[in-house]
Amino acid sequence: MKRRFALVLSLVLSIAFVLSACSSDSKSASEKLLDSMEKSAEIKSYGLKGSLAIQDLNLPEEVMQEEGAAGALGLLQNAELSWTGAYRADPMMVELNMKISISGDLAMSFQIPIVMTEEKMWLKVPNIPMLGLPEDIVDKFVEFDLKELAEQQGTEIPSTMDVGLLTKFANDLYAIVFKHIDEKTYLSSKSVKDAGIPSDAGVKSVVQLHVTQDQVEPLVNTIIKDIAPEVIELLASNEEYRNMLQLETGDLDEAKKSLEETTDADVKDAMTEFNSAVKSLDAVANFGIDDKGYASYTDMVVKAEIEDNGQSGSGTIKVVSQMSDINADPKFEYGEPKAEDIVPMEDLMAMFGGYMGEDLGTEFETESGL
Repeated sequence: MKRRFALVLSLVLSIAFVLSACSSDSKSASEKLLDSMEKSAEIKSYGLKGSLAIQDLNLPEEVMQEEGAAGALGLLQNAELSWTGAYRADPMMVELNMKISISGDLAMSFQIPIVMTEEKMWLKVPNIPMLGLPEDIVDKFVEFDLKELAEQQGTEIPSTMDVGLLTKFANDLYAIVFKHIDEKTYLSSKSVKDAGIPSDAGVKSVVQLHVTQDQVEPLVNTIIKDIAPEVIELLASNEEYRNMLQLETGDLDEAKKSLEETTDADVKDAMTEFNSAVKSLDAVANFGIDDKGYASYTDMVVKAEIEDNGQSGSGTIKVVSQMSDINADPKFEYGEPKAEDIVPMEDLMAMFGGYMGEDLGTEFETESGL
């Protein structure tokens, strides 16, 4: 019963995030956004910030009674993830400063800076007193050699690092999506004030996506019958996209076969079960376009109420993401770490081996294959 409830909750969240991806363009509303996405191919650098929070979380009593669940969910309810950072295309560098803030009786906050280039990634070990981490590694950067890890796994560094290729794929994907969805049903133009976007966000026009529970079934049918087959064909005809997503042609053949075997009755049955469990669903996403035509701001709020076999729950997820200083000199707070501030992964495992037990490092290497 608990597992089924979790599956329904996952379905609600998955649909919400699929819808948010769909909303990146519109035609009056759709032409604005498609144009802004195409223009994003010109972006070579930017600053970024954003946040993710879960609000008004109310889960079934049976779930809350599980050992450790109440404490963990209490932290989730009172936690907010936020981030700042910068991106540069050439030479490629991404910097993210992840901040986790927890309010309530266990109020605390800590930051996890992450720096990435084409071949390496560094993660700064946060100073969290309750974890009792060895002083030798606190505030040091743990180094990951992405090329070496890929070689050990018999693969190449994913081309998802290629932001230009990702942008091109996104543009092709959005073109397919908005060729088929009903713009009047899902999209509208809004004023910055009516959309509730902060005045300092630099947004000049807004396209809003709004999806309610009764709109899910027609959207699912459109995805299965029209959008998904064209997306599969796009991937089948473009080797770069397949490599980027680490897909084989066999994967696409299976997906195509599965779609062809999905009947109207299958969809109807799935949606009947969905609608019996999901009592309400409301997803609103705003896409802000700046005065240069870039889609520089996004926010999304998803509210859902679920009931399944006598269990009920509800909650709200809010995500905000914003770009700034587009194509200006990026402001990196850390940059590539200095040698004296770096702890190689092998040394980290050795430290933990001595700190938590001599066999830890050996067990990690055996299990991970490193």
